[in-house]
Amino acid sequence: MDLRISWRRRYSSYVALYLRRSVPILVYQMGKGGSSTLRNTLLLRELHPVLHLHTFSPLREKRAEDVDVPDELEAPLAREIEHARSVFASLSTPAKLQLSLHEWMNERRLRRHLLRPGRRLRIITSVREPVAANVSMFFQLLPWYTGRRYAPDRISTDALIRLFLERYSCFRPLLWFDEEMRYQTGVDVYRHAFPLDRGSLTFREGSIEVLVLKTETDDAVKEKALSDFLGVPDIRLVESNVGSQKAYARQYREFRQRIRFPDGFLRTMYGSRYAQHFYSEAEIERFIEQWHGSQQARTRAL
Repeated sequence: MDLRISWRRRYSSYVALYLRRSVPILVYQMGKGGSSTLRNTLLLRELHPVLHLHTFSPLREKRAEDVDVPDELEAPLAREIEHARSVFASLSTPAKLQLSLHEWMNERRLRRHLLRPGRRLRIITSVREPVAANVSMFFQLLPWYTGRRYAPDRISTDALIRLFLERYSCFRPLLWFDEEMRYQTGVDVYRHAFPLDRGSLTFREGSIEVLVLKTETDDAVKEKALSDFLGVPDIRLVESNVGSQKAYARQYREFRQRIRFPDGFLRTMYGSRYAQHFYSEAEIERFIEQWHGSQQARTRAL
């Protein structure tokens, strides 16, 4: 998609938001769950305002004691917060300033407009199985972990695997709906049973309507769910920000094929409330086979 068109459409959404011309649509989810695809799909249909956020406030600025999570996630939450702080501290001063400006412009200011009491809001969010989400986010953040811009000849796949297993913090997918969505909006997705056979869920809490999509669901199912939720016929997804199209695509595939996760790690990820709420036993068994099983299973999943 042409970048100039993209920015024009995004600007139109901000104008429409401030003029309150229609109910805002917020694509609001953890990273690497297809949010860019959803945002660009809706912008191309001239739906305004369409906003796109992963957080309303940085995780590093939260205090673990202020966030209500299940007992088993209290320690992981504290580790995730400390990890976010250490990553930010490691950035150069220009990078810190750039990130802080982005957060102020695109997160804090939007919160004041979108989350006013009683204001109607449509949220579209997605879930992705937690191990795949973590691996994808790790590659997205490689420059933060390696200290340099990505180039395939700079670091071996084995070194990347060691870096992931030793340094990457993997609990964000299990925490996001508690420490971000419920913390900021009051909406609790876990109060609503997810129809495992359908792959999508719609519900309403107060003035906020929510559509939850499962990333692994067929595009046709997601397209119909979007059309029904928004009352817009024949929505077709436009893929954007896809890992297979990035500079690291070859090494990303190799990483996924070669990494071996400890049993305890897989039990933690797939035994979590998050995984159990959104995925069936059969799906979870398939994920475990993919990450802990045969080379053939890994290749089929790519």
